Amino acid sequence: MSPGKRVLIRRPRAGRFADDADATATMYLASRRAMLPGLKDPHGEAETRAWIRDTVFARHSVRVAEADSGIVGFGARDGAWLTHLYVAPGWTGRGIGSQLLMVILADAATATPVLRVYTFARNAGARRFYERHGFVAVAFGDGSGNEEHEPDVRYERATRD
Repeated sequence: MSPGKRVLIRRPRAGRFADDADATATMYLASRRAMLPGLKDPHGEAETRAWIRDTVFARHSVRVAEADSGIVGFGARDGAWLTHLYVAPGWTGRGIGSQLLMVILADAATATPVLRVYTFARNAGARRFYERHGFVAVAFGDGSGNEEHEPDVRYERATRD
């Protein structure tokens, strides 16, 4: 990363919780549109923003990646599940996803021996990322188990060596 492009991985700030959630929702929506064009969006933007704020941020273990320009990535874990790992368009390929994943894995290691994640089968970049980080594909779905009705892949990885 170039100077001035330092990325900080942190938890959402209590005093700025709503602002962090809103900025994360903006980044999440942009990332999904950029990385998976044509993906069915089962919820509108307002509903997605409320879900990020009231469910993901309120109930999951969340980490955000912040740069001078704001939130550029985020990851969330719910028990043994990595529920989200997104990096903003224009920020991929800089190690931000890897940084988020390492923090989440370290946190998960105290709670669960295995971390699981779903990704869409057509998301070749995400699949390469998870496989490069030691995740193994253990199940393939036809899309009947997700709201987008997209074929998916479940990956698993040990959290401890």
